[in-house]
Amino acid sequence: MGHKEEEPISLNSKDVKPKSDSEKAVVDSEKAVHATKNVVIYAATNFFGHPITTERFLATCPDVQNYCRITQHESEFDNADAVLFHNADYRGPSEKLKKIKSQRKPGVPYVLWSLESPSNDNFRPESHMINWTMTYRTDADVWAPYGTMVKRKTPVEIDLNAIWESKKKSATWLASNCFTPNRRFDLIKKMVDKGFEIEIWGNCGKQAPQCSGVDNQESPCVLELIKPYKFYISMENSNCKDYVTEKFWKALNDRMVVPIVLSRQYYKNLNVVPDSAYIAVDDFATFDEFMTHIKKVNSDKDTYLSYHTWRKDYQIIIGSGFSGWCTLCNKLQDKEYILKHPKSYKDVAWWHSYEMCNNQIASKYL
Repeated sequence: MGHKEEEPISLNSKDVKPKSDSEKAVVDSEKAVHATKNVVIYAATNFFGHPITTERFLATCPDVQNYCRITQHESEFDNADAVLFHNADYRGPSEKLKKIKSQRKPGVPYVLWSLESPSNDNFRPESHMINWTMTYRTDADVWAPYGTMVKRKTPVEIDLNAIWESKKKSATWLASNCFTPNRRFDLIKKMVDKGFEIEIWGNCGKQAPQCSGVDNQESPCVLELIKPYKFYISMENSNCKDYVTEKFWKALNDRMVVPIVLSRQYYKNLNVVPDSAYIAVDDFATFDEFMTHIKKVNSDKDTYLSYHTWRKDYQIIIGSGFSGWCTLCNKLQDKEYILKHPKSYKDVAWWHSYEMCNNQIASKYL
């Protein structure tokens, strides 16, 4: 693989535009292309200690499995079309890594995959080792979002009155990580202290049977737990470029609640439109102004339902962070393009560094 230094990425993201709507739709990324060759991806690490398998990581694109598979057998390294590392499981140096680094082949990209924010997961590989990134960031080489919003081809009817009638409680939050760099829990506690009812589940509050913790977000009981509330606290554990996880997308989707987030800028970059799909704390000059608005939305039917009218024209496509695998398989079909456009990251750690985060947003309101 040739070593072309990666162009610097603007910290202000002015030159980093979200992909077009057609590119952004997760469902499109999971469709099989016209396959011209079989693809083998060698996973050089595990995924949080668990094996990386075709069955699990290509589950959302079964057609792609007809020409693409994932292997962790070292005997297949020499024939791989790409070598992938899950950042959290990347360990070096080792004999295995030494072999992987010393026996590189042109046209075989080394891919670094991460679902985590820079606040929780610094990139580890050294200079010029990584050719492609696979993350939730819109400017990643392989985009692997947790979800996206797309415009419907035809508007649908939404029973807004039924939504209002189903909402018997104010707000809720399900979390396993209470103390985070962005101090979200401090802000949530202040909201409660000022008289706004928030029912807290998980490690930061009371236990919800079989629903507590990140690993159980897919459980049907989470859906039933959250649906009776008007709002869901969808503040991420850190405020970093494009880091918007499944909690936000699921809140908008089948949980039918209004997400409350810390800052609008991270959602605008992901093309979440219209603005009335969610409430952002930093839209308000002061904490008191924010609380006044939240309490009004909570008590006034018409104002609350104005945060659901977007459903007529837009829909949510849920990703998992795994959708990048389907896209990667498709991208690896074009061997000629890969050979003609070699690249590598001189400093992939900087690309995913703490400089991409702003964890001071909540402090203004505390």
